[in-house]
Amino acid sequence: MFVKILNKILYIFFSLLIFFTLTKNLSSEEIHLHFPEELLMVEFDKHILPRFKFKTQIEIKAVNFFENSDASIGVKTNGISIFSDLNDIIYKIELITTEEAKLKKFDKFIDWLKSPSGISAIEGFQFNGVPIFKAMLLEKKEKKEFVFEGDSKNGLLISQKHCKRCHVVDDNAFAGIDSSPSFHAMRSFEDWEERFRAFWTVSPHLNVISITEVYDAGSNLSPVVIAPIELTLDEVDDILSYVSKIVPKDLGKPINFW
Repeated sequence: MFVKILNKILYIFFSLLIFFTLTKNLSSEEIHLHFPEELLMVEFDKHILPRFKFKTQIEIKAVNFFENSDASIGVKTNGISIFSDLNDIIYKIELITTEEAKLKKFDKFIDWLKSPSGISAIEGFQFNGVPIFKAMLLEKKEKKEFVFEGDSKNGLLISQKHCKRCHVVDDNAFAGIDSSPSFHAMRSFEDWEERFRAFWTVSPHLNVISITEVYDAGSNLSPVVIAPIELTLDEVDDILSYVSKIVPKDLGKPINFW
């Protein structure tokens, strides 16, 4: 009898332990966004959050308390501009949490608010039949133009002398071999600079190209079987400078290979 009672007590104890653990975990996973009173009064939260959940399956709960919230939306000095009201007063989202998982979800929320469907949701909200908010469009970041110190003219000459055996390097489309992408195609890669800066460190260049005082091509296991190429780091910079001035080829969609 005692053993049965003890087993029942242990069963209840562990059941409660599991329940509270799960409840705590679920609570910690909840995302809370603080809304100011004026947005709650017009029920903007009930308009915007379900649409975001429908689109992404991510649930964000609206709260009217700032303390312990993960982020806050309102008229603020700091934060990310989201929309403005009829008086051009700007509402921003200020992130509070430092939890990476929650920050990623808020990033998706902000990205959605800036997307066409998010903008439509913001500007489609009406109070008494009148739209009262205007979405803030993404600010265009100025693209920084990098200036390469190498000699681009010499870079062209080096490319024509050494690289033309495999790649199209200039306007002569009949050079190179079919299995090697042209310089113009590779210039369209997002990481083209990294690729051209370190091209001699990957196969097949690794077994053909030597860099003066840095690297000797070939080895006992993989000897040089074609005419070797010897370059200096300055000449690599020259090639990089030349490639930076090439007009990227429109490939239609990103591709990824060396």
